[in-house]
Amino acid sequence: MMSKAQSAIKASNLFKRFGDLIAVNNISFEIFEGEIVGILGPNGAGKTTTIRIITGLFESEDNTDISIFNQNLRKNLELCKSKFGIVPEISNAFRDFTVWENLLFTGRIYGLSKQEVESRANLLLHQYDLYDRIKTKTKTLSKGLQQRLNFCLALLHDPPILILDEPTSGLDPISVSIMRKRILQMKEEGKTILITTHDMQEAQNLCDRVLIMNKGKIITDADPDTLRRNFKQKSTIRFQLVNNISSPQLKTLKEEFGIKQEKSGYYSFLSDNPIQDISSLSHIISHSDIDIENLTIKEVSLEDVFIDLINKTKQEEVK
Repeated sequence: MMSKAQSAIKASNLFKRFGDLIAVNNISFEIFEGEIVGILGPNGAGKTTTIRIITGLFESEDNTDISIFNQNLRKNLELCKSKFGIVPEISNAFRDFTVWENLLFTGRIYGLSKQEVESRANLLLHQYDLYDRIKTKTKTLSKGLQQRLNFCLALLHDPPILILDEPTSGLDPISVSIMRKRILQMKEEGKTILITTHDMQEAQNLCDRVLIMNKGKIITDADPDTLRRNFKQKSTIRFQLVNNISSPQLKTLKEEFGIKQEKSGYYSFLSDNPIQDISSLSHIISHSDIDIENLTIKEVSLEDVFIDLINKTKQEEVK
């Protein structure tokens, strides 16, 4: 039997007010070692404030309790802060420093020896395909290369927890691919990763769990596949016909599947069980002169679930 993973971040009763605005409203959650967890939500949901509280950048309220690997954040602030590597959405590297100078400076902040910095820096620069840029000034790097440098800076002291704020926003496809592969590799290495993102497809592909927030509250905490399975929306199956279909044949398909003809020339229908319905469709057309092509399935996505949940909370507020 596998032992339960260690608690990496445990937050209870997080609350933060800015004047009359309640940014985070008494939320609690736990993240376990080796998990990739996404914090999703519309602008102003409280995502960034939540991260700033658990990383010690914002002072927490008296009744808030935060533990990082079972160490109380308030009582062991510097120790807990050292457990985090933070990749901000906007680069925090010094623009007039070279890539190498930024790494050396960051290493000194973390108290690393010159030998430790050089060893870690060389490893990270190769992993993020930046080694040939070590003498390049940061301000001349593209956004994608600057973000790769941000990852190197955040990982220089080899922290067990990585906080990623919109890690692939606005990046070129090559940089996005590098980032996503490294995120999954770091999970395999045992790192705990917390991501804030507006990219629902990224969250769906990368995250073990997602916390969806709205107006300072967590409205759901589950893995993406479970959310999609429990979402009461059908998949859409679309296809084209190679040859003409007779009226009786079309009537049969309409009766069996509720097929509709689109203006584009495609036919489509909604399905609770796409695999079973495609098998049934194939069986019917195999006994006729009908041939189909360009068949696609649009399954329920995390974005569909996200939009539905946010809209439901808005509707509940109106009631």
